[in-house]
Amino acid sequence: MSAIGILLAGGASARFPSGKLDAVIPAALADRRGRPELAGARVVDAAHATLLAAVPEVLVLGEPNLSAPAVCIPDRRPLAGPAASLADLLAGERLRDRDDSTRVIILAADAPFAPPPLLGLMAASSGNVILRADEPLPFATSLGALRAAVAGNGELPRLRDLASALAAVTLDARILSRLDPLGAALADIDTPEDLEAPASR
Repeated sequence: MSAIGILLAGGASARFPSGKLDAVIPAALADRRGRPELAGARVVDAAHATLLAAVPEVLVLGEPNLSAPAVCIPDRRPLAGPAASLADLLAGERLRDRDDSTRVIILAADAPFAPPPLLGLMAASSGNVILRADEPLPFATSLGALRAAVAGNGELPRLRDLASALAAVTLDARILSRLDPLGAALADIDTPEDLEAPASR
């Protein structure tokens, strides 16, 4: 079964005006998230490396300044949100010849700490999979399911509604606790304060 990753790296953050994707991950934060190898990396580079370690191919939605070679797809509607960018990708030529069975794992570029084995497992799972009911990403599905979701009106639901629209199920809690005991997959960076190491429990 083939699988691809889609990294959402478009748009801007009003709460992080200096550009959160270009921020450097401090060593203390990387350690606390269980990903010490990401220390000193920019957020977007870390997220790209994380996804590429989980699946053999990654498409980047947006045009971030990545350090490694990457397939970046310009966001034609940067103010319309990531769901619109995904819909445009599905309607374009890039994925036209891919089989509906192709698995897709979607990750936000501001959430670089997910353990790659966890993302790989999600990508290999059948059906539509999320980690927590109130968290839309990371999200695993099939290309066919995404195409079907777009077919109705030419657009995808908002990402926060996509899991519900596709009847996604949460990953078994026992598997999640084993592969991501620190909850790193759901830790994102929205403000400069998020770059500080989380307090010890």
